[in-house]
Amino acid sequence: MTRLPPLNALKAFAVAAREGSFTHAGEVLHVTQGAISRQIKQLETALGVPLFNRVHQAVELTPAGRELAETLQRLFGEMEAAVHRAAGQHRAQMLTLNVPPTFATRWLAPRLSDFRSRYPHIDLSITTDRIASLREARSLDCLIVFDQQAWSKTVCEPVMKERHVMVSSPALWFAGQAPAIAGATLLHVLDGGQRLPVWEQWIAQHGPKDLDLRPGLTFSTLDQAISAAIAGAGVVVVDQAMVVRELQSGELKRHNALFVEGPFAYWLVLPTRQSSTPARVQDFKDWLLEKAAS
Repeated sequence: MTRLPPLNALKAFAVAAREGSFTHAGEVLHVTQGAISRQIKQLETALGVPLFNRVHQAVELTPAGRELAETLQRLFGEMEAAVHRAAGQHRAQMLTLNVPPTFATRWLAPRLSDFRSRYPHIDLSITTDRIASLREARSLDCLIVFDQQAWSKTVCEPVMKERHVMVSSPALWFAGQAPAIAGATLLHVLDGGQRLPVWEQWIAQHGPKDLDLRPGLTFSTLDQAISAAIAGAGVVVVDQAMVVRELQSGELKRHNALFVEGPFAYWLVLPTRQSSTPARVQDFKDWLLEKAAS
């Protein structure tokens, strides 16, 4: 092949690969499913290799198709960012974002100054509403959800998984020893009117098996439970990422080196179907995943 295939065919393939459906790709690009199918067939003929396996009503990427799709997604994103800069659109842009309350205050907020220094042209509008479906999220650029699995029918990437540790205020410690949880006040968090089974998961892995988990203090958010722990109200099992500053400052201390992973995780969700990811969303996504990894 001496020259590149038509750009429309490459775009049709990239969107179909992302959506996992010729029909959905047609909806995104405002053309028929048949037009998408013809453009991809044209591309496969030009390349001399199949890009999709057609299985009944579904399509699956071949190894060659998967490699090409990954490269095109990156290149189309870079092209859009370059076009925006060339057109003078690299000025103030608004990114609408919804995140869980505790994630907002204890993880995101302390890092926002770094984001602003890197992307001063992006203004953030951050809400902490309880959103449980794509329909509720359509007006947003992106959202971070706290769930056990990825959301289907949309772009959903893992940000970080829970890693629970047991902590309490140094005020409860005596002679360098952590308070025994058998006699301590246990701090709990509600989710949808019921306690999150964090303590149950901890006891299942680390014991003691006969610990009565019913007494204690219960809060509507994890942030409230952490604040209560800092004040010396009791012992809490908490996602370590939410108390990094408190552990560094000594406001909270880990009882031991034990931990429990999951089952929940934080996921980045892009709720709207677009031919390519807007530059402001891609910038936030890259920054978010970098900070989570570090």
